Amino acid sequence: MAALFCLGMLLYFVITLRARSTGGRELVKLLWLIYFALGLSAMFIAATDVLRPVYPPNYLAALFLLACVLVSISGFLAFHAKSVAAMIGSIRRQSLIEGILIGSQFYATLFFLPFAIASLLGDANENRLDLANKMEQLGSYGILNTLAGAASQLFGASLIFGCVRLAQPEGRGRSTARASMLIAASLSYVIYILAYVGRDGVVYWLMTALAVFVVFRPHIPRNMCQRIVALGMAIASLLLLPFVAITVARFVDTDYGSAWSVLDYFGSQIHNFSDYSSIERPLTLGISNFPMFGGALCSAVGTSCDNLADLKEVIFGQYLAQNKEPWLFGTYVSDFVGDFGYLGTLVFLSAVAVLSHYACRTQGGSRPPSISRFLLIMFLFLVPYWGVFYFRFSIINGFIVVNLAFIAFVHFAQRGGGRRGRGARVGQRERHYSPNRPLGRPDSLGSSSLDLEEEPRVDADHARRAESSTWRAQRVVRLARWT
Repeated sequence: MAALFCLGMLLYFVITLRARSTGGRELVKLLWLIYFALGLSAMFIAATDVLRPVYPPNYLAALFLLACVLVSISGFLAFHAKSVAAMIGSIRRQSLIEGILIGSQFYATLFFLPFAIASLLGDANENRLDLANKMEQLGSYGILNTLAGAASQLFGASLIFGCVRLAQPEGRGRSTARASMLIAASLSYVIYILAYVGRDGVVYWLMTALAVFVVFRPHIPRNMCQRIVALGMAIASLLLLPFVAITVARFVDTDYGSAWSVLDYFGSQIHNFSDYSSIERPLTLGISNFPMFGGALCSAVGTSCDNLADLKEVIFGQYLAQNKEPWLFGTYVSDFVGDFGYLGTLVFLSAVAVLSHYACRTQGGSRPPSISRFLLIMFLFLVPYWGVFYFRFSIINGFIVVNLAFIAFVHFAQRGGGRRGRGARVGQRERHYSPNRPLGRPDSLGSSSLDLEEEPRVDADHARRAESSTWRAQRVVRLARWT
């Protein structure tokens, strides 16, 4: 079954990726790589017989999972990292947006840090079992807790703006100090999740940082890329310490120990999806993955809807009666199937893929992504990217609300009449500058070229002055002929 999944991924690579130009499609390649690795891990599980499925392999389920994953991946085929070059130097109110991110996320770090430290002291597993009291304690801070949690969920935007600062030309926006502050502020998400004795924040921060770096790497000088990789390795090493501590505390007494639990974290999804497809799953019609939106919709139409907390015991009981735990990882596809069924899931993911494709389209370079559209692309990308485990946004629908609200804020900030970033001037087309190529390289005609992919467009005032000069020259010629 896992081999069938891997074979489908290989065929997709040969037909869709290898057959096309090798450049670009960075997000697609990253998604393909992580799901192919998931298939290989599942094959290893099947070969070692460590984690045994409850039911016989369901090959149709594996094909459906493969189809949904490929639909989601295909939504980003139109994305190319080179298309963000026009965005890098043309961000209005960049300093204001960065200041909001830095200030709010440093506040979130200070707020959650004492709780994160307390979660790691003593027995982390006991602290996790006491999570209800921890949530009640944090909830007692009211709006202070809400604001800190909302700010930490914008960590991806901080990583993006940090890389933008590093990609901007020297003297026209580049600031390693500003970028360092943004990256440090983004770590508030890790501390936020650790406050609840969770290790997911480490994984999702590292995954997001990798994706953002892959996109911006072509626009950052090589020597700086090397420093970023070294810094990233150092941060990853530090973040793995609490991850390992929580993992050991939770799984040291299990049959296979802590090391094998990693396979349960990354590799069991295909087998779990097969098992879930072999039982009668109760459809929850959106209240499992979108409880906040379902409740808001019911309130808007004036009807009462079932609450997930009230139905959880009944739903879990139906799973357990069929010898399958409902809380196991089965990818985001499995979560959507539990809500909408197989046909509904395929339709929903196809709609998300169409939206992703439209957001990624550049129409031959004439419609490069703005900063707000790029933020939307990365937000949509997280659905299948993080979804290799489960639909992460189902736990915190607030992540959806906060990020979409921030994207809307950035979008309207770009439409205002404020000053652009230092990397561009109003009325000029962006210069597509490649920092990895030397300046002043002679071209084929022997003249010096600045390696700009595109000449800047003359602004309107300069065009009027040139037209006026041409008219005066023609008038002088006519006067000379008359005399």
